[in-house]
Amino acid sequence: ILGDGELNVKLNFKARAFSASAKEKLEAAGSSLTVLPGRKKWVKPSVAKNLARADEYFAKKRAAASAAETESTSA
Repeated sequence: ILGDGELNVKLNFKARAFSASAKEKLEAAGSSLTVLPGRKKWVKPSVAKNLARADEYFAKKRAAASAAETESTSA
């Protein structure tokens, strides 16, 4: 929902996303806002597997870098 225009009455809104200006205007009018959960983007199983591997790889790298940083600051 985008924030173009004006609103002078209370309404109930349910949407996947609200722009910052829309949130501001709707809340100022006393409306209630409900953010609905978004849908996950479908990807091929082989791509999903590669993405999972990449996430795991980078998580290990971040953990190792964090451990090295902690070790260097304590020494």
